Amino acid sequence: MWFRNIQAYRITGGNITPDSLEQALSQHALQPCTQMELQSRGWLTPRDEQPNFVHAYGQHWLIAFGVEKKLLPASVVNQHAKNRITQIEQMQGYKAGKKQVRDIKEATVIELLPRAFAQRHKTYAWIDALNNRLILDTSSAHKAEEFIEVLLKTVQGITLAPLDTKISPSSAMTRWLSGDDLPSIFTVDRDCELQGMSDEKETIRYSHHILEAEETARHIRAGKKAIKLALTWDSKISFVLQDNLQLRRIAPQDILKESTESAEELFVSDFTIMTGELSQLITDLIDALGGEDRD
Repeated sequence: MWFRNIQAYRITGGNITPDSLEQALSQHALQPCTQMELQSRGWLTPRDEQPNFVHAYGQHWLIAFGVEKKLLPASVVNQHAKNRITQIEQMQGYKAGKKQVRDIKEATVIELLPRAFAQRHKTYAWIDALNNRLILDTSSAHKAEEFIEVLLKTVQGITLAPLDTKISPSSAMTRWLSGDDLPSIFTVDRDCELQGMSDEKETIRYSHHILEAEETARHIRAGKKAIKLALTWDSKISFVLQDNLQLRRIAPQDILKESTESAEELFVSDFTIMTGELSQLITDLIDALGGEDRD
């Protein structure tokens, strides 16, 4: 298993061990939605076939957060409510008022909830205890906020702060696309996005295009800045760096080989390789952006 996205946080406080983490998460496991619940949140085991809530390899620990939601589309609720409103209006001889319509819709939701299907979503996170980092595999700000909110309630004493750098990703990417040298361990790939700084935020996107410094620098001189840039680290891992320090579209390059290992052995092997490589990638990226800003 490989993370495809990275949102990174600094662990600023709390004495966490795999055992204490296992105990805390197991006490707040995800439970199925009750008949009258729209949503349930809690922790899942990273591997469905294993009972542990923490998969630990040395100082790297994998955990998983789950959300179960009832699928109750607004169109379904509105259609049922509309039918009921029509019947009530025919019976009472006049149109339903706003409050009555609102009450009917709420009653419709309550009626339909027990019959709604439930869908689960799992978000993985990796705790790098060596570097005091929490790494989330999601590109969604909402899912990240939800994960952090529940984690802080579950694990007593833990404190977090978004990982930040002294040089903003946008400033560094803009300089690199203007012709400045970037650290030799990184190479620029063929995708980027430039955005104007006016209220209109005019945008230019390059996709599968050789990025010539002369061409991109011309747009930068015209007042645009880089907000996305595709890079490859150490000829091993490609990714897209965002202006908010997120990494997306992470893809290993010839690191993973075909294997005859069992599913269990392959999971362990992939996690071992992933954590070793991505932890160094993050460190090198922080260095390329002037170091970590902890102020």
